[in-house]
Order: sequence, then structure tokens, then C-alpha cells
Amino acid sequence: MMYSDIGRLNCNVSYTTFATPVRAQGSDRKEFSSMLHKALEGAIILETFPKTTVDVFALVLESGGSDLPVVISCASLALADAGILMYDLVTSVSLSCLGKNLVIDPILEEESYQDGSLMITCMPSRYEVTQLTITGEWSTPKINEGMQLCLDACSKLANIMRSCLKEATTSSQE
Repeated sequence: MMYSDIGRLNCNVSYTTFATPVRAQGSDRKEFSSMLHKALEGAIILETFPKTTVDVFALVLESGGSDLPVVISCASLALADAGILMYDLVTSVSLSCLGKNLVIDPILEEESYQDGSLMITCMPSRYEVTQLTITGEWSTPKINEGMQLCLDACSKLANIMRSCLKEATTSSQE
């Protein structure tokens, strides 16, 4: 690799062969690696790591639905715990539209009969969305309602993640 004034981020998401009910179903999720990279690259201050590569490897042991948002949030928490400088924690939440109902972080069964899905990845303290994915047919009011639900959930998740980091820091100092 050539010299670079800024660091590089490599992401890899993989599944165990027994992670999904259908054997080896999740093992070909290469797009998850790309989506994880896009979600995290804006949050990490790569300028502080010249000539350095930050590798993020995520292995899903058991898939219960809403895998990518969980992987993104956990990777962000792991980077912060490792001392990687970041602008903000990255949180992610998915939402499924099941008829007239909106379900946050659906399970596999709910994902299988959803009318549409929405995933938001954001940096809550900075009020920045780093990734937005929408599938299916949505009305404008439903999208607005779904996005607001996801952003509120991301904000709450960020508070929980921060408290976990504080607990880990205080317990390691004792």
C-alpha cells in the first residue's frame, strides 16, 4: 500500500454456517461489509492515523433479524472502547412496515413478510445521518413517521452505549 496522510478503514462482515435457520444462508453477505464501511467511515477521525489501517471484523454467530444495524452499533462501540478517535458513536436501527404497523428491529419472521424496510445509521450527538436505506413502497407520511421513530431509537441507543462505555472505563480503573 502507498503512503497515505490519513488512515484506512477495512470492514468485513461474515456469518457462521449455523447462524441462520437455512444452513450457510447468511455467508454471502458481502454488501454488509460495504454498508458497515460506509456507516463508520464518516465517524472515525482517520487523519489521526497516518499510514495505519483500522480493521473491523464482525462475525454473526446467530441471526435473529435486523443483523446489520446490530453489527454497525456493536462495531462503533468496539472502536470507541479500543480508543479509536471518533467524532461520535454510530448507532443504527431498522424498521419494518407490516401493513399499517411499524416495527423497530424486526425479528427474522417479521422481516420475511414485511411490506418495506427502513434502516437509519446516524451520529446522534452531531445530528448526522451516515446511511439511509429504504426498500419497498412507502407513503410520505409513513416514511416521516418511520424516520422519526428510528432517529429517536438511535438517540436512546446512543445514551445506552455511552453508559456502557463509562461503566467499562470505571471498572477498568478500579
